[in-house]
Amino acid sequence: MVRLFAELVALDENASDERLAEIAQVHPRMAARLRALVRADVRDSLVGVVPGQDALAFVRSRSGIAVDGGMLTDRTISGFVIKELVGQGGSGAVYRAQQLRPARAVAFKALRPELAGAKARRRFELEAEHLAGLTHPNIARVVAAGFDTELRIPWMAMEFVPNASDIVRYAQRQQLDLRARVKLMATACAAVADAHAHGLLHRDLKPSNILVGDDGVVKVIDFGLARAAAPQSGASVATEPGEIVGTLLYMSPEQCTGDPRALDVRADVFALGAVLYELVTDQAPRQFADLTVHGAILAVSAREIPRAIAHTPSISRDLDAVIAMAAAQDIAARYANVAQLVEDLQRYLNDEPVLARPPRRLRKFRAWMRREPMLASTMAFAAVVTVGFAVGAALYARTLSHEAARALAITRGVSDTLVPATKKLGMTQDAPAVREIQHAAYDLSVLVNGVDHEATASLALKHAFDWLKGTGRDPVEAHKWASVAESSATNAQGPQARTALEARCVQVWALLAQQTPEAAAQGRAQLIALAPIIEQRNDVDTSSDCLATLGEFAQTDGNMELAFDYFQRAAARSTRIEGAEASLTVQARHYLVDMHRARKQWSEALLLLDELLAIQRRNDRAHSPWTLRFALQRGESLLRLDRAVEAEAQLIEAEALVRDWLGPKHAMRNKVRVMLRESLTAQGRSEADLAPWADVEVQ
Repeated sequence: MVRLFAELVALDENASDERLAEIAQVHPRMAARLRALVRADVRDSLVGVVPGQDALAFVRSRSGIAVDGGMLTDRTISGFVIKELVGQGGSGAVYRAQQLRPARAVAFKALRPELAGAKARRRFELEAEHLAGLTHPNIARVVAAGFDTELRIPWMAMEFVPNASDIVRYAQRQQLDLRARVKLMATACAAVADAHAHGLLHRDLKPSNILVGDDGVVKVIDFGLARAAAPQSGASVATEPGEIVGTLLYMSPEQCTGDPRALDVRADVFALGAVLYELVTDQAPRQFADLTVHGAILAVSAREIPRAIAHTPSISRDLDAVIAMAAAQDIAARYANVAQLVEDLQRYLNDEPVLARPPRRLRKFRAWMRREPMLASTMAFAAVVTVGFAVGAALYARTLSHEAARALAITRGVSDTLVPATKKLGMTQDAPAVREIQHAAYDLSVLVNGVDHEATASLALKHAFDWLKGTGRDPVEAHKWASVAESSATNAQGPQARTALEARCVQVWALLAQQTPEAAAQGRAQLIALAPIIEQRNDVDTSSDCLATLGEFAQTDGNMELAFDYFQRAAARSTRIEGAEASLTVQARHYLVDMHRARKQWSEALLLLDELLAIQRRNDRAHSPWTLRFALQRGESLLRLDRAVEAEAQLIEAEALVRDWLGPKHAMRNKVRVMLRESLTAQGRSEADLAPWADVEVQ
């Protein structure tokens, strides 16, 4: 089939059609597949790419043709004598090589021939272009690059790092202490900051892409997934919407959206924070045991990286706060750029207060004044004005009732005006100084409005949310402030007030976040009592999440009927509030699909999956991770309903979606292929028909 395809792509359109007609007379099924591949090749080809390259790689992968990365050993390519293979990744192989003139050792990287499709080749070529523009001493520089006409693969030669180890293994092998490890990481971060200054995002930072040689010099490598931070007209970034690239263990949550427009330098900040976590704890930042690839993607999107100090109590609270701020789940809570992370690491090494954690008040105030003199002046002026207004408002409020409105406006102005103004001056939303402003706003509201006032309760609730979700996360502190908010709102407006109910929801999340059996039991009991009250309220934002959580509790207990009831109620509420086609509603309804599958109610699951897939396609979400999941589950449902022919078509579509949008090395492809082979077997198909759907190599 490979030979026939190579023959077809060399022909013009008319000659290709004639040749396909001849093949169809002998083998119509093969002709149909070849026709589809040729059309895909014409549709997807890029300027300057060898005709047929993408589809040829597709054919090779399905024909079981795989070329070992060591095939270049002992060849001489453009003045480089290729020695032994030293590493092989998802798309490239790296060799030690000897350049003849000038004589020196280099790392010779080549695209693996069996993966040399148009997109992979363009990405490889872009990596060479990206690296050629970087001259930082801690980024591996490119010596030369080119294209091998015999194998039709691109290559590049880079400086060689003798006896290189990834940064974590190097630290372990050298038995480095904590400060030495942080110094290594600060060096790596400075190199990434330089790449950002040249307009490049790395997008795949992980220990194996941060090497350290025997001389202790750090080298950041593998910019194969890099793209321009702000793409200019005419500059391809080799990434399409819906394509998820990177390594899940260290990937930022926003990378799981598959939307390259959602990424900025803070995606690399997150990855560096995750690497730093592993460097100081000797533990991976995430655990994916017993999870499918899709489940792992969902976990990246939903679960925070644990606190480093919880695993390694010996590290300081300052370093723990730096890691937490770098790897914050909320993109707005992270350092604004890698340069800020480098500065905070240097503060830690110099025993100075770090931005990520508020130190003692006087020490912090003096350090902050030295760090941000202009911002300090602005804040001081704002504070003087605010306090002046507050004192005046308090005096009037005690004597003149009409001044109460003015006092309330002043109180809200501190949080609603001053906090955004501070953000514009370069501070993240959850930086310690901003949290202090919010605390000051609460104190001011108590002064001018009293404890039992709607404005005071709202400010306390905002403070609780910040402790629960922001930098320096502390669920115990969050629970304390949520309790304050509930008491204030209840006394001011009654127990059914929106703020009072939302405060009770936050108390539940804070208890569950403490991850102790006692707190979990208390949170579950409170949630059971709270759910019927908030279910019919349109203004309590977390109601659907509360119902879904109760469904998960019931499912864990084995009470499937109760779990199904809770999931139905969560989906109904999301539909009522968000609308039937909203992404959040679709996600809520997926619980019902899983329940039908668990009960082996395949007809009910199929009907719901058809509806959800139609919604996804109508709303330009055809390539989201949820759509891929639904496509696979629809094929499974058809198969269990003995509709094997329809299942085959659906699973082929699902397999292509996974390949194109999650990558050719994703384990999810093999999950689809197992079902595909089962559907073909159910039709009585031959081993030859099953062979193209054998398992693929996964990363």
